[in-house]
Amino acid sequence: MKIKEVIDYLEKKFPLYWQEDYDNCGVQCGDINKEITGVLVCFNFSEKALEEAINKKANLVISHHPLIFKPLRKIEPVNVVGRLIFKAIEKGIVLYSMHTNIDSGIGGGNSLFAEKLELQDVKVLAPKAPFMRKLIFFAPKEQEIPIMDALFAVGCGTIGNYKNCSFKSTGEGTFLPTDSAKPYIGELDITEVVDEVKVEMIFPTAIQSKVIQTLYRYHPYEEPAFDIFSLENQMQNIGLGKVGKLKQPMSAEDFFQYIKQKLQIDHFRVAGDLNRTIEKVAVCGGGGSGLIPQALAYGADIFITGDIKYHDFLSVDNQMIIADIGHYEGECFIKEIIYNKVKEKFSNFATTIFEGEKSGINLV
Repeated sequence: MKIKEVIDYLEKKFPLYWQEDYDNCGVQCGDINKEITGVLVCFNFSEKALEEAINKKANLVISHHPLIFKPLRKIEPVNVVGRLIFKAIEKGIVLYSMHTNIDSGIGGGNSLFAEKLELQDVKVLAPKAPFMRKLIFFAPKEQEIPIMDALFAVGCGTIGNYKNCSFKSTGEGTFLPTDSAKPYIGELDITEVVDEVKVEMIFPTAIQSKVIQTLYRYHPYEEPAFDIFSLENQMQNIGLGKVGKLKQPMSAEDFFQYIKQKLQIDHFRVAGDLNRTIEKVAVCGGGGSGLIPQALAYGADIFITGDIKYHDFLSVDNQMIIADIGHYEGECFIKEIIYNKVKEKFSNFATTIFEGEKSGINLV
């Protein structure tokens, strides 16, 4: 089995087009067409994680945070990133990252965050900006089916938990083949009227070139008629953060203890009206200061995230509590998700979680 097969499976679960524009999810380095020997899942790429992969004979290392976040001008073994790339390639190891695509995805990091706190009526805090388009094409009646099947296979027609979604209507198509045409139906210089089917389906912008290639490949017409429209619809189940309600309201003091118990942490920073009752809870793993306005707009009593600056704490003016549990503490369980996804599908190689990493930030 090739490494590529594992990656393809993971990208069906958490497509790369779910990532934020600034991100660099996916393959960081290595040859994905090699036979897989094992998988190591870690939070950050590090020299210790790479040594663990070598010892475990795992030639695919899947990390949450990308090793290469911004474009590199040069790669030399004089810094951590350069040394990791050199050593990974030397040892035949592929480095692969699942970052904001798994943060935003259905069943991803923030979904598990909300689940650990047992939130109910959970919604996405900041739905992803529109990234879908609609394809409309026309085909002779009863010949649309193989075209639709091929388009579904490349990623068209998925809406939330539903696949192969489309709409069909019927009508008449007209055309007149000119001298240089090679018509599938009809004769040169004679107007043809054909019973046709109009098919509509949505697809992610990122796969548009593949969609067009597939349409041309499977459509019987020399010149298929089709339209592509950009959509303004937001996918309400894809995006950063979650917001939901507790089963029962709690005092802030009791809820702080609840957080520590559920997330297995000892301390965190808080600001706001600490006497308020907590019922509606917003969460965002990692650094979520950019989602403070969305948490306020949802009427959250508390926003739990990481990497909060001093002025961000003060910006809410007691309208809600902000709890900074730390970047690592709000995301470290993402390793569980990746591990479980690989294990549930593949049993012919070893998959392990790298346990030798911590937050890296200490209180003294």
